[in-house]
Amino acid sequence: MDQKQDYASTILTQLESTETLNSLEIAKSLSINHQDLVGCLLQLESANYIKTEGLKQDQLILTDEGNTILNSQSGEYEIYQKITELGISMVDLQKLFGIEQVQKVKQEQGEKKEKQVEDPKKKQFDLGFGNAKKMGYIKMDKGLITKVANDLPDKIKLELQQLNTIKLGSQQAKLLIERKLAMIQTIKYFEIKKGIKYANKFREQFAALTTEQLLNGEWKECDYKSINLNAGGEKISMGNLHPLLKVRKQFSQILIGLGFEEMPTNQFVESSFWNFDALFQPQKHPARDAHDTFFCSDPELSEEVDTNLRDKVKSMHQTGGVGSIGYQYEWSHEEARKNILRTHTTAVSSKMLYRIAQLYKEKGYFPKKYFSIDKVFRNETLDATHLAEFHQIEGIVIDKNASLGQLMGIIREFFRQIGINKLWFKPTYNPYTEPSMEIYGYHPVLKKKVEIGNSGVFRPEMLAPLGIPEDVNVIAWGLGLERPTMIYYDIRDIRTMVGPEVKVETVRSNAFCVFESK
Repeated sequence: MDQKQDYASTILTQLESTETLNSLEIAKSLSINHQDLVGCLLQLESANYIKTEGLKQDQLILTDEGNTILNSQSGEYEIYQKITELGISMVDLQKLFGIEQVQKVKQEQGEKKEKQVEDPKKKQFDLGFGNAKKMGYIKMDKGLITKVANDLPDKIKLELQQLNTIKLGSQQAKLLIERKLAMIQTIKYFEIKKGIKYANKFREQFAALTTEQLLNGEWKECDYKSINLNAGGEKISMGNLHPLLKVRKQFSQILIGLGFEEMPTNQFVESSFWNFDALFQPQKHPARDAHDTFFCSDPELSEEVDTNLRDKVKSMHQTGGVGSIGYQYEWSHEEARKNILRTHTTAVSSKMLYRIAQLYKEKGYFPKKYFSIDKVFRNETLDATHLAEFHQIEGIVIDKNASLGQLMGIIREFFRQIGINKLWFKPTYNPYTEPSMEIYGYHPVLKKKVEIGNSGVFRPEMLAPLGIPEDVNVIAWGLGLERPTMIYYDIRDIRTMVGPEVKVETVRSNAFCVFESK
């Protein structure tokens, strides 16, 4: 039988002759720490042998200084013992305690006057000397210090030895607390009573039935712990969707519900031709500089595109067409072949429009709606709202009747489904759309209008080289994924959502993303 079973047997035996027990008194009678008894009480209570009630009790305990005196002597009694029967002078008494009589002085830097320095032992000596006089150990007459009587006891030490008998609130207790020799501590303990399955002998309860118990028949004499069939299972560690992915999925479902098809976007490295030139963006545009775009060094140049397409794009840039005079500059084939990390998903849209134009040659005209959501890369300065890589959402509609009004209607319906009803459109300039509009929405937290997207009608100078018929319009709009996610999940710094500062637990605990249309 181990110690815990010994303690259990003692408790059960004592309960046989009394209604209640005090756990502090039991611990004292067993000469053990009270905390060591708590585990035994919990085991007995779980088996319904006993029931307990948690109680509190204030008691006086020794401080570190009080324990030091208890193991040696008080400061006043030490002074009392140093005094001889004939008495002693203050100077000689201080010497016995190693207190320097000659005052130390030091020169303050930048000052002429001297400053007295007191021996740190003297303060402690003065306190003990004063207490010795108060407690009637010593007296001082004409500079001579003598004992009041011989063989006096150390009163403070005696009080500390009898600490358990001192009542809280008494003058004696207050003095000990004031001298920081004792303090009040709240002790938690238990009142113990018989449980519904009380017995005067403890039988160990087993957590599970073993093969050995079945084979030797021991199970017949054993008690087993009850099984809680309603208890939850162990939490399974599993992967969790990042907040960006949750919002992305909702946006995808909304766009699919509006009749859009998703474009393939799994190509981060793109040629400057598809990212810029095919969009009628001039080669000297500031967005094509290294401070805005990431250029690849290996491979530095992309594969050749269809020469017929290339020549049409070149001609549109240099001399224009479809009513335009172009940009009137010498277009560089090598500049168009430079590989970059795509700066927008419109590079995907330009490729898709070229493929649609090829299908028109085979099957004739048909309207189409596409969308894309994926990463783009820009050489941005990192801060609380900007990253060098982020997600862009883009939608395009290819239709003979596509108009600016239709574009505004699609945009309003999309934002309505994510809970944003107040929208404003502001004219702006884009190299590849005309007319172009910035999209603003009311931010309920900031209580002001904020820019949430961009839109426009693709220019004929962009569509004609790709092969889109003149009577077919393409309307387009786009926005970032990060800003709506930050607003939805109340994220103030984008660096805590993407990158090394992301906390895994935050990803695990984020709620589902469900937008409420208004």
